[in-house]
Amino acid sequence: MGWMPQRSQFARRGAGLVVQHGGELSGTWRRFAATGKLLDFTKPVDLLFVACLHNIPDHDDPAGIVARYLTALAPGSYLVISHVTDELDPDRMHAITAEYAKRGTVFVGRSKEAIQRIFDRELADPGVVPISYWRPDSGQPDYNADQVWGYCGVARV
Repeated sequence: MGWMPQRSQFARRGAGLVVQHGGELSGTWRRFAATGKLLDFTKPVDLLFVACLHNIPDHDDPAGIVARYLTALAPGSYLVISHVTDELDPDRMHAITAEYAKRGTVFVGRSKEAIQRIFDRELADPGVVPISYWRPDSGQPDYNADQVWGYCGVARV
């Protein structure tokens, strides 16, 4: 974890790809073909998987989906992931997952280690941490930061 992008880098960069979960994320190349009309993938872009990978079941290989997207990015790009976790209250999360399944929807809380494996590369400091702890503006997390049921992280491609 030797390098550390600054928050201002992300705001200044001006090129990013937000992957929105609209039922499936596996159509990587079709999505890139359409997005390539707007972004120059020969230059660094930021790829954000924000609150969507927990809608991908393990058997659909969320890490593999992310890896396929990353193959099209230029060096110097960044990967951002936020993901719900089942670590704070496993019983309640499993009940929520079961309720989603009754409605035909996938909702999978994953452990910090599982989320780190999705990145499969060196992470920016502070690594994969609870969302409220990833570089809070004041330098200190909010008083209820430990109540957030998710992790996030940033990695350089």
